[in-house]
Amino acid sequence: MIQHLYAHSGRTFMFVGEGTVFMRPVKALLFIAVAGLLTSLLPVSNASLGDEVPEISIHQSNIGLEAQDTLYLNGSSTVPLADVDWFLFDLFNSPSVSLASGKLSNVDAVSNGHWNWNLELNVTSFDCTCRIVIGDEIDLDHHNSRVIYLGSSNHVPFIHPIIPHHQNNERQYFLLSNQDLNLEIPVALPPHSLNESFVSMNVCSAPSGNCLEDMTHFRNFASSTSNGQLFVLFELESLELEDGFWLFNITVTDTLLHTSNTGHFSLLVDQTLPTVLLSTDAQPLEQSTSIEQEVSVLPEIEEDVEISFSAIVDDGYIGGENRLTWTLVEPDGTRRAVAEGEYVSDSIISIHPPFSGIWTVELLVRDTAGWLTVSNSQFTVTNIAPAVKVEIDSFVVAPDYTVSLGLDEEWELNSSMSADTSNDVQSLSYTWYVNGNTFLAGKPVLDSSMFSDPGIYDVRLVVEDDNGASSEIQFSLSIEDSTSSTLKQPSMAFLAATVLISVVLGGSLVLVLTRKTASDTSVPKWQKKSTESGLNAEDSEAL
Repeated sequence: MIQHLYAHSGRTFMFVGEGTVFMRPVKALLFIAVAGLLTSLLPVSNASLGDEVPEISIHQSNIGLEAQDTLYLNGSSTVPLADVDWFLFDLFNSPSVSLASGKLSNVDAVSNGHWNWNLELNVTSFDCTCRIVIGDEIDLDHHNSRVIYLGSSNHVPFIHPIIPHHQNNERQYFLLSNQDLNLEIPVALPPHSLNESFVSMNVCSAPSGNCLEDMTHFRNFASSTSNGQLFVLFELESLELEDGFWLFNITVTDTLLHTSNTGHFSLLVDQTLPTVLLSTDAQPLEQSTSIEQEVSVLPEIEEDVEISFSAIVDDGYIGGENRLTWTLVEPDGTRRAVAEGEYVSDSIISIHPPFSGIWTVELLVRDTAGWLTVSNSQFTVTNIAPAVKVEIDSFVVAPDYTVSLGLDEEWELNSSMSADTSNDVQSLSYTWYVNGNTFLAGKPVLDSSMFSDPGIYDVRLVVEDDNGASSEIQFSLSIEDSTSSTLKQPSMAFLAATVLISVVLGGSLVLVLTRKTASDTSVPKWQKKSTESGLNAEDSEAL
């Protein structure tokens, strides 16, 4: 890998690894381009990705260094140290203000990206329990800092941050479950302590990380010191703490009665299995009860009908996290995980069983401490019989209906629209019976090509699913000969014509008779009277 490229006095110096290669400018640029191309094409190994986190480390231990005249420290680094300083702090007097700072005494390049360093510091002017830091900040594991006792006075035990092994809801804690717990407290002890110290602890219930009440003194533990390390033992038999999260503070007092700073840590006590209540929204159809015992029938639903299950988990304390794993056992024994679409929440599932039989829902609950509880619930899925539907030219044939058709017509009785659940509808079988005998099996359609003679036929269709459930429909099929129908048509026409002619003739006769009667009717006229009546002729004419 190319590390550096320098140009000086018209020459190009390219450093590859630890060697130096001299090249002319044009050749150097060409080499750089080719090397870049090859680098982009070659696979990158895990080592070249640099999984190592850059850090500065100190080789001396952190259990309590001391120095009265000169402090010697050394270490390694994967961070460039050209601009790195050291800082000295008094942990108990103005811990945020540095007492002194400066550059490292010596830095050596060991390999690509790795350096060794050392520091030689005159500390005759300091008497303190101090911390020395290499760099601007302290990393989480304190690789780049150490607690040191300088001079001969003001030496006090110091408890480093206590980092538990487990984490839950962004809270770290120690776990006390099924065996005793022995904690190593990261503490720096002054040289005069001679591996002797006194430990004091207080405790409170803290399900959310904060005390619900005032802390009380806690004595149910044993402590020991070995090689400058402090151990605290919690025994199950003498713990006397209920299941739950507990917050502790701890202080250490040395033989000269110098008390340390206060450390804190959380402890989860969990010695019992979680309890699980598994319930369903489907209620048993029947329940048989006797004086001696009560036996409940399994919940029963039909195929492809929704059924939901919910779980209530009680771990006996607040603040824990329970992991729920749902499993379905189908009637044939096949086990499968609950599909993503069947989850309503972590504690509720909703499923649509596609076929009949006895199903089992299993729930595995793992609590915060790792205790496991398995619960299960069974239910019965009953098969739904198919719904028969026969159509002819989009007309639905009703039971006991008579369908009249011509012998020379083309028609089709179609039952392919018969319904069932999604799991059974593709496997339906069809059997047609005509006049009590099996006429056609395996096909949903009965058509005109299967009938050659006129007559009245009793038809029965039975539709069955793969579980043996069946439904049927009966109706009559009347097939008439079209030729005989044609012969009847003239006689009907003649009858109609005769009736029409009779009506016309009768109407004409009535009309003629009516007119004749009207012509025989006379209109009254005035007659001349005889002169013998006493009127003269002139008067008569006048009248």
